[in-house]
Order: sequence, then C-alpha cells, then structure tokens
Amino acid sequence: MFGLSVATTTPFTRLGEIDLETFRQHVVTLIDNAINSITFFGTTGEGPSIGLDEKLKVLSYLCPKYLNPDDAIVTIIRSNTTDVKIEISAYNDLGISKFLLAPPYFFGTPCSLGLKEWFSDIFSTQLEANNQFILYNIPQMTGVTIENDLISELRQKFDSELIYGIKDSSGDMERAKIYLENKGLMVAIGDERLIADSMSLGASGSICGLSNIFPQKIVKMIEDRLKDTEINTLIEEILKFPVTPGVKAILALKTKNDIWFNVRPPLIQASKRQIAGLKQVMKIDA
Repeated sequence: MFGLSVATTTPFTRLGEIDLETFRQHVVTLIDNAINSITFFGTTGEGPSIGLDEKLKVLSYLCPKYLNPDDAIVTIIRSNTTDVKIEISAYNDLGISKFLLAPPYFFGTPCSLGLKEWFSDIFSTQLEANNQFILYNIPQMTGVTIENDLISELRQKFDSELIYGIKDSSGDMERAKIYLENKGLMVAIGDERLIADSMSLGASGSICGLSNIFPQKIVKMIEDRLKDTEINTLIEEILKFPVTPGVKAILALKTKNDIWFNVRPPLIQASKRQIAGLKQVMKIDA
C-alpha cells in the first residue's frame, strides 16, 4: 500500500524567498500525523517557479535531520531530458531516490512515439541506479495525457520496479479506471474527490494537496474507502479559482499563519472573494 504522500506546498516570505523554518515546522507536523511520505515541488508546491539550487537548499536542510530521505518524493517538471538527469543526480547525492516525473510540456500534444523516446532517454540512464519513478498525469497543466499503452511499453522496455506507478490528477474517474486495469501498476490519486471510489477499485493511495491541511481526513478516506463530504465541498469551492493559491489560503486560515498566503509569480495570492468563500465553507467567522 502506497498510502498518503502529501503534495506539500512551499512557504514563501513576502519577498518571495523560501522560509526554511516554516517549511521544517510543516514537514514535522505532517510526519507526526502518520502520513507515509512527502512529495516536494509539484503543482501545489509551485515547483516550476523554484530553481534547482533552492530545491537542493530546502532538501539538504530537511534531510536527514527532520525527514528520512526514503520518505521524500521529488517532483521533476521539465521538458529537457538533460536537465531532468542533472536533477535526479543532484537529489541522489542527498540520498533521495523516489521521483514524480511529469511529461514534457509546451510542445502541444506530442505523439506517443515522441513521448516514449523522451522517457526512454531518461530511464536508459537509470538502470543501474536505485531510483523509482511515478509518472505524473496532469493534462490540464502539461497538455499531455499519459496513456496506459505508453506506461506498459516503458515498463516492459525497462523495469516495472523502476517505473512503478502513476499519479493521476486528471480528475477523471474513467481515466483512473483505465490505469487501474494496468496489472501491477501503483495508482495514486490526485483529486481528493475520487480517492474513496478509486481505492475501492484497487488504487494504492493518494498524492494530494489538501492533505497539507487535513492529513488525518485523507488517511481515513484511503483506509476506509469512504467519501468525506467536507473535503468534497471544499474542493468544489477551490476549483472556482486558481487552485494552488486556494490551497495555500486554506492552510493559512487553518494555521493562522499568513505566510501561507504568499505565492510566487505568475501566481497571485487568493483574492478577498476567494478567501471569503473558503471561510464560509470552513465555517470560519469573518
């Protein structure tokens, strides 16, 4: 069972610098809530807005003193395979060997052969390494849908332990069902509304953003395979506006720490209207 990996958000100061102490406190709190791992620098973590040097500074600060490197998953969102391999090597130097790998973006809808060659260029250098990869399906952001046939071809060409899973953040239950038909593939769900139903069909867990705020609720959904009305209602409210600022606003409201409102350009902070809607759903007095 993969369980719950928190797609952690990233705390920024008003000047846009990463606040290491707030990050440490957040990670320690999450670990204390019995989550299985933490996924860094994904969509919720604003990964594409953060430089490699900054990412390494964060991870070297947290690991291994506050977080076991075995419990860290690092998201890689790049279109240049050379840069992907450089990132992997740098994280390996910190003892991190688990990665969430997004497909190349910007190129419209690349053909299956092009995607296979792109992924193969990366995986062909990993056969002797002790690394594991989860592919990241989030077509609304990358413009690319990772098809089941491509996953099967890559796992057959390389190793099912090397390419051991998929994170599906499409929000499409039919897409999740297709992945669940791929025997032996670890399927982690990104849309909290689909966790319960997907677990009943054989999913292995979740990598999601709301677990920053409600880790115990998400763990319970995974274990009990039951929907959570509060979570679903909150998701519907979040989706009315840009998602990442909304998730950070909820964390700011829950922790009463305004640093979580801060985001990096091109994102902007949640609007007063969005915050008012979130407060109403969360039953927080204005």
